[in-house]
Amino acid sequence: MGPTHWLLRIGDGDHFTSSSSQNIWGIVSTETCGIHFLRTVKDGDLLWFIQGKTHGKALAVATYVKSKVRETGPLVAFTATNEDLGWTKQKGTWDTEVHYKDLYNLSKCSLVTEIKSPRVIRMYNEKCQVNLPAEYPYIVKYAGVGRMMV
Repeated sequence: MGPTHWLLRIGDGDHFTSSSSQNIWGIVSTETCGIHFLRTVKDGDLLWFIQGKTHGKALAVATYVKSKVRETGPLVAFTATNEDLGWTKQKGTWDTEVHYKDLYNLSKCSLVTEIKSPRVIRMYNEKCQVNLPAEYPYIVKYAGVGRMMV
């Protein structure tokens, strides 16, 4: 069995782009979808980062490495702060870092999933209008791995 494909909503993509150089995304571990993700995700799974208000456009895909609880204070930060990661456009309580590798920038592609669920994280399923598992080998074959530049 291959990797599980996960769809992670990333709002407008600004925070994602800001922290992509560090290969980190933030989630809330206490939300239902965050709990399920952290219990189920494994090293090597694929993370599809889906931009909001675009009918589910895939902005990037990467390979999951690990998750880590954020420790940001109040006096000493042992992990990167929101400011360090460039997550300053809006406030949030992202308490868990999701670390990934092999980031592929898909911002110039037209991979529109049409996913309309309010869930922030979900497993790929047949409701997705793009067969992401079938597309991934072509992305690897024809795209370069690199930092997000939108």
